[in-house]
Amino acid sequence: MVHATSDERQPCRFNMGAKFVSVVVTLSGQRVWSSADCVSGDGSNMVVINRNTPAVLRLSWDRKTSSPGCTGTARLVRPGEYQVTAVAGHHRSAAVNVVLGATGASGP
Repeated sequence: MVHATSDERQPCRFNMGAKFVSVVVTLSGQRVWSSADCVSGDGSNMVVINRNTPAVLRLSWDRKTSSPGCTGTARLVRPGEYQVTAVAGHHRSAAVNVVLGATGASGP
């Protein structure tokens, strides 16, 4: 889930569409997947953000690789620690670490 917030006094418009806001997954600095790779349609979703009330983009990752333009063959990624970042134009969130276990494995 990606949250976009504003601290402006007046409501502002922001495009939360998949062609404007993306989530990028990396492993050791190498790009593995991006939510923007296989976008269909216009990828636009203009929202109005009120002060301190976040707009939310919900998405999921199938644990497979992707490439720009949806070219190439998607491969299932290995268990490990991945870094996830939200990107909107020249804005970038802090990276969040996500640990993926083996398929079917349960945690403590």
